[in-house]
Amino acid sequence: MARTKLLCFDLDGTLYLDGVPYPGAIEVIEKLRASDLEYCFVTNNSSIAPPDYCEKLRRIGFPLEPRNVMSSCEAACHMLRSLGVGPEVYLLGTEKFRRWMEGQGFVHSFDHAHALLIAFDKELTYQKLHEATQCVLRGLPIYATHPDPVCPPDLPDAGMLLEYFKAVRPGTIIQGIAGKPHHWLAEVLCQRFQVEPAEMVMVGDRVGTDLAFAQNNGMRSMLTLNGAHMPTLGEMKPTVIVPHIAQLLDEFWPHNLGW
Repeated sequence: MARTKLLCFDLDGTLYLDGVPYPGAIEVIEKLRASDLEYCFVTNNSSIAPPDYCEKLRRIGFPLEPRNVMSSCEAACHMLRSLGVGPEVYLLGTEKFRRWMEGQGFVHSFDHAHALLIAFDKELTYQKLHEATQCVLRGLPIYATHPDPVCPPDLPDAGMLLEYFKAVRPGTIIQGIAGKPHHWLAEVLCQRFQVEPAEMVMVGDRVGTDLAFAQNNGMRSMLTLNGAHMPTLGEMKPTVIVPHIAQLLDEFWPHNLGW
């Protein structure tokens, strides 16, 4: 069994709820900072840029450096570059998302777009939806930052738009999805932290994203409940089930598990 080198944490529902940290969550991160283990906050939320997430997590009270945050934005850049897509892309997302993508070398364009990239757009307008629809009708390939249909608690997310665009042009195939549970995000994590998937542990509360991400990419997984009912697991098999995140401080500390 490979020794653990990196713990990846989902955010809302795993470390905090509605911006309030669960008991012990900040202490877990502080213990990691004092150990030989790396950690990364991993989110599919592409409505804000990674630097904005750094500030958000610091305000909540979590200690971190910029390298400790990774979102589906970074995975989307890796995916598009790997597939040779761009630089002109119709970026269906918030203003912060568009600006960040443009800072990575992509060009937001309607007339000259080579593809449509769908993100979590909390600023969606009819004009943007109309332009993106025209891109689909023109036959442009469709990509997405992540597949989540709903962002907790109940916000329409990128996955819902994916279903809309598949209906716009029947037979449409989504060419690539960057975030959890897909491999593009795993590859960026491996590159940044110089680890193999078997040396990573995904800590999260969502079956279809967090557990599937670990299972699809050869990682160990910790399903955190934090007082919630056990979800329906189906074919997903978490390596361990953690009743409360604070228990990572002792009985579920990776090295105490022989990891």
